[in-house]
Order: sequence, then C-alpha cells, then structure tokens
Amino acid sequence: MVVGINCGHTVSGTVGCGAVGILNESDETRNVGRRLEECLRKRGVTVVDCTNDHAATVSENLSKIVAMANAQRLDLFVSVHFNSGGGRGCEVYTYGAKKLAQAERVCENMQSLGFVNRGVKDGSGLYVVRHTDAAAMLVETCFVDTASDAELYKKIGADTVAKAIADAITGTKEELTMAQYEELKQMIAAQDAKLNSIQNALAKSQNKMIYNYVDKNMPEWAREAVKWCADSGIIAGDGNGLDLDDNKLWTCVVLYRLALKLK
Repeated sequence: MVVGINCGHTVSGTVGCGAVGILNESDETRNVGRRLEECLRKRGVTVVDCTNDHAATVSENLSKIVAMANAQRLDLFVSVHFNSGGGRGCEVYTYGAKKLAQAERVCENMQSLGFVNRGVKDGSGLYVVRHTDAAAMLVETCFVDTASDAELYKKIGADTVAKAIADAITGTKEELTMAQYEELKQMIAAQDAKLNSIQNALAKSQNKMIYNYVDKNMPEWAREAVKWCADSGIIAGDGNGLDLDDNKLWTCVVLYRLALKLK
C-alpha cells in the first residue's frame, strides 16, 4: 500500500499558512502528519511525503502538493488539516462526498476519542482533492478556535490522533509483529528506492538550490537526515558549508531511513 501524506498549508507565519486560534493549524498539521507517517511506516505502508513548507503564493503551495502526489501511483492521498469558524468536531472531505471506507473510519475513530462526528462531505471544490490522481481525502481534525475541541486535542495529543487516522487508513488497530516487519522490509526498501528516485528527479527540476547549513533554507524533510549524516561523519563541510544539492539531500535521507529500518 502506498499512501501520500500532506501536512496541510505552509509553515506558520509564511504565505499560505493555516488558521490560528487556540491552536496553530500549521504547527498541528505537522505534529499529526509526521506522527501519522511514522505510524504507517511501522505497519509496512510505503509513505510519500507530500508536504510543501514554503511557497510564494497559495496557488503555488497547492500545485506543488499535487505535483508531489501525482509523481507516482498512490493508493490513497491524505491531507491533514485543522478547521476554524467556531464549530466542533472532525469531518473528512472526499471528491463528490464519496463514502471512502477510510474517510468514514477517520470520523468514527475521532468520535471514539470524544470529538463530534461531522461526517464525510463533498470536497470537489478543494484543489488537492479535485486534482490528485489517487483517491483523496482531506481530514479536518478539529476546530482550532473552539475551546472544547482545542482542549480535548491537547489532552489526547498528536500521537493518539495520528494513530486513530492510521487505524482508519489501514483498517486495523494492530501493529505489525517483528516477523511481519522483517518479511516486508525488502519490499518496502525497493519501493522506497523507486519513489525516492522519482521524487529526486522532481525536486531537481524544481529546485536548483545548494544547501550549506542545516537551517530554515534547507527543506524540512531533509534536515533531520542531513544532521544525522553530519553527526555520524558520513558528510562533512569544507569550510564553506556542506555544499549539498537535491541529489545529495535525497542520498542523506535514504541512508537515514535505511539506518532507522535496520536499527
């Protein structure tokens, strides 16, 4: 199973960032989305990160998200958002309000955590739902500007919310056993290699940047991996910085992911 995960909007305080209330949407979509990716990978799901942190316009942000999603064949695309406007609860948008089993389970699982089940709704007018080739759902986790929702979310935590969404996607609450994980490891590695190659080509065509430091200029998806490679002595600067292009960033990410899987 190959699933694309998008942490909605750009990072907080930039063009295209999300709603801010008691909770900050841009921060929490990443808190939930990153944990969701990790949870799915532990269950043997191949995860494609479709998050765009920085864009000059909202349109650019949305088009980049869709480009990442459509660069390979996905079984499902999931965009994580938080709602605003004073309502309560969780709702999921699909194209034409199609009753995807995963979307219905998200609402049910969130309801079991104490949130109001607002159901599956028509998201045909939402760019990422309309333009993504794969079956798509946009999850509005809860309302950032409603005290009861915000307090419940903070009490439960992003880990529990991510697990509820992962359970909905996979249709099971059971984690993979170690034996099952080992059995799937080679297949996952092969799929990841293919996906990384495609994403590397896409990133190279869109971004000619050279990255010398692990800072805000470096894409968020690569920072942790590059830091690990530097700390492990795999890469080193020459006095002028690290001199990393997109190919080298993806090499660091592949090595880091492989190290995590073999740990």
